[in-house]
Amino acid sequence: MSKFIDRESELEFMRSRYASGKPELIILYGRRRIGKTYLLQRFLSEVGGIYLLAEESETILEDFSERLAEYFNDPFLRENPLQSWKAFFTYLAGKSGERLVVVVDEVQYVAKAHREFLSVLQKYWDLHLSKTKIMLVLCGSLVSFMEGVLSAKSPIYGRRTGAWKVEEMNFFKVRKFHSLSTEEAVYVYSVFGGVPQYWADYNPELDFWDNLRFLLLSKGAKYYDEPKYLLKEELRDVSRYFSILRAIALGYTRFGEIADKARIEKNSLGKYLLVLQEMGYVTEELPVTGGKRGRYRIADNLFNFWFRFVYPRRSEIEMGIDVVDDIKRNFNEYLGFVFEQIAREFLIELNRRGELPFRFTKIGRWWRKGEEIDLVALNEWEKRALFVEVKWKKLSEREARGILKDLERKAELVGLDDWEHYYGLVAKSVEGKEKLRKEGWLVWDLGDFSL
Repeated sequence: MSKFIDRESELEFMRSRYASGKPELIILYGRRRIGKTYLLQRFLSEVGGIYLLAEESETILEDFSERLAEYFNDPFLRENPLQSWKAFFTYLAGKSGERLVVVVDEVQYVAKAHREFLSVLQKYWDLHLSKTKIMLVLCGSLVSFMEGVLSAKSPIYGRRTGAWKVEEMNFFKVRKFHSLSTEEAVYVYSVFGGVPQYWADYNPELDFWDNLRFLLLSKGAKYYDEPKYLLKEELRDVSRYFSILRAIALGYTRFGEIADKARIEKNSLGKYLLVLQEMGYVTEELPVTGGKRGRYRIADNLFNFWFRFVYPRRSEIEMGIDVVDDIKRNFNEYLGFVFEQIAREFLIELNRRGELPFRFTKIGRWWRKGEEIDLVALNEWEKRALFVEVKWKKLSEREARGILKDLERKAELVGLDDWEHYYGLVAKSVEGKEKLRKEGWLVWDLGDFSL
């Protein structure tokens, strides 16, 4: 990846821990391709230190010994590799009289091959390392494993001095990878979400659909099997998870609908959904004003696109058939759902900047008895509410007025009668936008997205 894009908060966290001068045991984790390694390499380029990458092999300790010997210019260690993790941590303790940064990346492979690793770390942290100036960073890409490391059952529970989950970037940050039109950036985000590596691989010299053919929609393409690969890394039997994700991608979002479509018993579905939620691939939404019956959606855009458009067409793709025209027929509808997500991020950014009539404290969708509002932003202390509809369409002034008037009607159903109400619209483009704004409506389109 050639660009370092907007990971300043993560980098500042690492810098502050380094500057403490105290012994630090940091846990850094996040899904694959999210930019963890690039972040760590950027940090190490600033402060110096040693980077140890664990491979799926039986020679991890020997590999680490070789890297340590090279870093410390230690000919004895080069000839006599460390034979145990006790020796490894003792060696590090001996080198940490001054500030020393040690990064162990893909730490889940170490723990898998050497079950004693975390227990030995706990013992040697207590006995030796916590009395040095070491900054030890454990980094991993298996989210379920890393959250286990953070749990109360973990041997190093209570020893860590900081933890950071590296998340996807939002639309307005990740689009900085390329100088694309806002509309094309929406297209790219709808498929690749906020995962930096996907954007780094996107070629702005090609058009959007040619990029998809090259990266995703052909046998052997780099990301053709990406969701399957990511799921198989963390799960033993992926078939039921596939059925659930496929059902949600097709629009079956309620618990009972998912169970029926995926053909899974309702009393078993909950545990599968919980695993997908813990991994960050599925999220449950409740109406922003409260409620018990939620809806499930796929939180990862590549998963959403893949299960809706790629997975059901794999036989054609395997035969070398171009499926782009087939996908295009339903792609605009799909974009509408993604644009709601982008509109939400847009409002959160305006809220952060103080560019709305009030600062909201929560935002989400609202629905009840067949009526829906795309976004409702609330300040429960001040009793103020912003109701917003989102349309992936080019709207005439008349169409925009009709949507806003209907939004007023639906807002009355929410039950915030004694609250101050504001009404907004986010669309692909809105004719007469300035005129509507002068009348008190909050109206935005892609022309306002240069944040």
